[in-house]
Amino acid sequence: MKRPTPAPAQSCLCIFSTTSHESTSLMTTDDIASKKDYIRQRIKGLDKALLPLGDPAGKDVLVFGCGQGNEILWSARRGARSVLGIDLGNPIHAPLAELMAEEGFGDFCYAMHECNVHDLALDHPGRYDLIVSNGVFEHVSDLKGVLNAMRPLLRPGGRIAIYADGLWFSAIGGHLGKTNWEHLWMAPHEIKEQFPERWHAYISNLNRMTAVDFLQALRDVGALVLQFNVRSDPYLRNAAPLMEAIRARQQVSPTDMSITSVGCEICFLEHL
Repeated sequence: MKRPTPAPAQSCLCIFSTTSHESTSLMTTDDIASKKDYIRQRIKGLDKALLPLGDPAGKDVLVFGCGQGNEILWSARRGARSVLGIDLGNPIHAPLAELMAEEGFGDFCYAMHECNVHDLALDHPGRYDLIVSNGVFEHVSDLKGVLNAMRPLLRPGGRIAIYADGLWFSAIGGHLGKTNWEHLWMAPHEIKEQFPERWHAYISNLNRMTAVDFLQALRDVGALVLQFNVRSDPYLRNAAPLMEAIRARQQVSPTDMSITSVGCEICFLEHL
């Protein structure tokens, strides 16, 4: 795809530095190469997951939960005018910067910053045509608070595109990555012993959200739902033999177990 012409300097939304000497100075060449491979792999599914919910072409885009910068490169490829990525963790810039340069986006208007969306909403209202979030909302503890913070960031006509994958009761909902539904049928002490490197994230960084919880949050904040879809769990055929062990530990609806992801396009009345 031909690289889009960068936005004029006065309209560029890159309000933060795109370099982080502290986070990149400790990275080896192999570290950077590994991160670049990760970004390339993660981008592959974004046309399917995010594009039907929000097209970045010609838009000033905010990426909520930018991580390594996957959605930033994807947005640039898709013809965005500018992109700001924010994350609560300190983003690592070097791998994305190298990829952007390699793909001809060296002059593209973008930035990554460690930032809370609530603070951004206070300081930079009405700056974005599109907010995208991929694989983040299953980690958000305050769904309504985040959705409300996104609201003033949008311009008239602005939209929010959200894709949340690995919902809590799905086969991969524990984000442990070994067997199906292990977070539901294994005892907590077994999980801690077998997944010590994942234990903190398992305990602290997953909100146990269901599709119903997410839809209720949208309803509570008064969002207009322009699209809403769910994807069934591809491992459902493996669920039946595990139900006895799962139900011995907790109450769970097979309906929640059957949904692995939700996707939506939303806005609010003032954005129509």
